Amino acid sequence: MTNRCDLALRICYLSLCFVFIACFSRPHIIMGQQLPTPETESAAAASPVVDEKHFDIWKENPDDFYTIVGDIPRPGDPVTLIFLPAQNNETARPAKLLLTGKNGRRLSGASFFDWTLDDEGHKVKACVFAVPSTFDGGAVLVNVDGTDIFALDLKERSFISEEIPLNPSNTALRTVPDPQKTAEANMLWEILSRSGGEVYSAGPFTPPVAADTRRTSFFGARRVYLYSTGKSDTAIHAGIDYGVPLGTPVRASAAGKIVLARERIVTGNSVIIEHLPGVYSIYYHLDKIYAEEGALAAAGDVIGLSGATGLATGPHLHWEIRVAAENTDPDILCLHPILDREAAKKIIDERGEKIYAGLSR
Repeated sequence: MTNRCDLALRICYLSLCFVFIACFSRPHIIMGQQLPTPETESAAAASPVVDEKHFDIWKENPDDFYTIVGDIPRPGDPVTLIFLPAQNNETARPAKLLLTGKNGRRLSGASFFDWTLDDEGHKVKACVFAVPSTFDGGAVLVNVDGTDIFALDLKERSFISEEIPLNPSNTALRTVPDPQKTAEANMLWEILSRSGGEVYSAGPFTPPVAADTRRTSFFGARRVYLYSTGKSDTAIHAGIDYGVPLGTPVRASAAGKIVLARERIVTGNSVIIEHLPGVYSIYYHLDKIYAEEGALAAAGDVIGLSGATGLATGPHLHWEIRVAAENTDPDILCLHPILDREAAKKIIDERGEKIYAGLSR
């Protein structure tokens, strides 16, 4: 009888232990919340919670430099840096920014430009740069005119993987050498590497088609192209693909200047818009182009119709943003202005109105 009681007590004890472990080790799931899928994870990453002080994220903020765009950046994110000379500081106005890894390897670079803050014409120096989507996370150094200003630990980020089978004609587009393709690639790089002086739009950007349009490929996707020859190649998707029907109106995502509007071998009918120094939006595989090179476009202007020209496996729109030639997550640029006057003015107000005396007009 005693042995039976001891056995029963042990069984009860073990049962309670299992209940305790189950209660405190189970995944924390809010009732009604869907488990993440590749699409919902991408959407969540595209809509981070932006802190009220998102313009001042550095742990050791220098006296002269302030960020005004972005939460703690991840690979593929843009960052805007403004220069406000500290009171009684005669520091020369900056010209060039260089982003490097801890090993000294160059990651990206950009130029500073004049940005008018208000109707009175007060100007600051601003620079928009991007963390390459190929960077695997960790610390980076921000160097201005040869001096390391501060270090920043980036958030880690993961990207989806996808395989894309190509028919013989699309395989040839990627693999067969062609002097015209080389010339077009060189021209594209020359455009995206330019940094003018005009600010046509401070953002935020808006998607070129309806925001809820189904996405067939995401920014930063690690692609494997499966050639019809049996071989394969890898690439990184630089933008977002929208699965829109043939002939869907494509709109300018922000005001700017049309710097390219022509057919290209690989990207088909293509349009590129310059929005501010070093910042460009790109629209590929259009069926028709309604934009003209050299013309100005307002936000929302129809610049063409979606199609399947160039290297495309079906009708869709490829939308891409380049910042200082680096492919950059378009969703982040839709969250808030890339040049945020209110954030900059808040910095000035916190430091005192006398700071205006140090600004040029």
